[in-house]
Amino acid sequence: MRAKIQLIPLGILILVTAWLRLANLGYSDYQGDEIKALAGPIQGQSLTNFLLEQRKGPAQFILTYLINFVHPSHANEFLTRLPFALAGSLSIYFFYRFVALLYGKKIAIYAALLLSINGLFVGLTRIVQYQPLVILFSVLALYCITLALDSPHLSISGLYMGMFFWAAAILSHYDGVFIAPFALYLLVRWYAAHTELPASIRRRHLAVSAGLGVLLLAAFYIPYFIELRNSTIEYWLQRLAGEDEPIGTPSSLFTFQLYNPLLALYLYIFSAGMSILRIRKTMPVWLWFLLPWLILEGFIADPGTHIYTYILPATILVAFGFAVLESLVRRLVGERTSFALTAGGAALAITFLSAVSHLIFIDHTPEYPWEQRRILYWTVGAPDDEFRVWAFGFPYNRQWEAIGEYVASNGNNGYYSTNENKSISGYYVPYVFDINQSGYYIHIYHPQSFRDKLADDKIRYWTKNYPPVKTYLNEGKTVAEIYDMPPGNIGEVRSQGY
Repeated sequence: MRAKIQLIPLGILILVTAWLRLANLGYSDYQGDEIKALAGPIQGQSLTNFLLEQRKGPAQFILTYLINFVHPSHANEFLTRLPFALAGSLSIYFFYRFVALLYGKKIAIYAALLLSINGLFVGLTRIVQYQPLVILFSVLALYCITLALDSPHLSISGLYMGMFFWAAAILSHYDGVFIAPFALYLLVRWYAAHTELPASIRRRHLAVSAGLGVLLLAAFYIPYFIELRNSTIEYWLQRLAGEDEPIGTPSSLFTFQLYNPLLALYLYIFSAGMSILRIRKTMPVWLWFLLPWLILEGFIADPGTHIYTYILPATILVAFGFAVLESLVRRLVGERTSFALTAGGAALAITFLSAVSHLIFIDHTPEYPWEQRRILYWTVGAPDDEFRVWAFGFPYNRQWEAIGEYVASNGNNGYYSTNENKSISGYYVPYVFDINQSGYYIHIYHPQSFRDKLADDKIRYWTKNYPPVKTYLNEGKTVAEIYDMPPGNIGEVRSQGY
């Protein structure tokens, strides 16, 4: 009976994780970076040449390439996103298993729940992107090395599997490097623990397993850097300087609070700070946290959502903070009362954070952050112009599939314009973007471009004097309008008598 009761927290973790990643997964239109991930080899181009031309590791492109055999059109967003959402879900489960092996089930369930409901990890695992793969392979690498450390029958095979998964993480994105401090800590412990093996054998297995991982990376990255394009180098330099996007983020704290509004930031800072009282146990986790934090915050002008690399270990620190707080309360009020207070408080905090993630990612009435929404006594969403940024994984449905079908089926002159990002509109609309030549103007309400107001004289004139030929609603609200305009600039349009 007791064993069954102990399974309840794990069952809750699995249910919460699945709900936050699978519910309404197909609701949103594809977003900008998703569309880049859906790209594949052009006519006559090999997959290898295509992969060598990309700006990041090949894993996400290989996965979408394989999805293409099952679902060639990618018209169903749910089916296309499903493998990435499943990877994100599995990463939570194996994260729990990994932390439980090292620090026990209580720390593991706290850390895994915090990771599961953290808005950044929810959002990034609901889109077609590399992050779920990096997280899954990174966690599997640490889990397998930990198994090699603790399980005699996996002492060798676990080491090799760990190195393989670490290489897979780096092939997903360079972010996979950031688990290095904790991976090295585990490898040192592995070497020290398996004294039943001669030192020369242990060194050989470390060298061979690491060498195989390096060979796997070299098989891709050596040709990749040989063929490296100037445009890719310029892109990396712009990322360092924060000049790659017209809309950047004010700070990483802002990014964290965008995906985790209200109380999460304060909970993380307070509880992670409390974990310092267990510094002997948490020092390796702090080193894991500090490597990506120092690099991203010290050398990258706009880290953006890459902060997930240090929030991953931060959840373990926060979990330790919960345990420290529980211990302090126990000393003050006794065992029975402290359990009720701490367990109840932790359950309340996790329930609240889960509800917030549900409201901003699953419940799309209204669509946060493009629109304001009310959560208890607070209003969140619809950032001011000063803080408008790219955001991914949030609910966003502007009926783009229907818009593309309408434009394609009604002819016109083959040109269009819109106030939405061209990376989004260009995927759904089979026309050429040109404001002066455009026959169709597609106006999006609460666009991801944040260009709510119209800057072009022709478009302002036409939308003021002529009604849309097509209007699209979502949940009873107007989300898009199509205007049928004559080609030409404002002067030419007026000279034609319009």
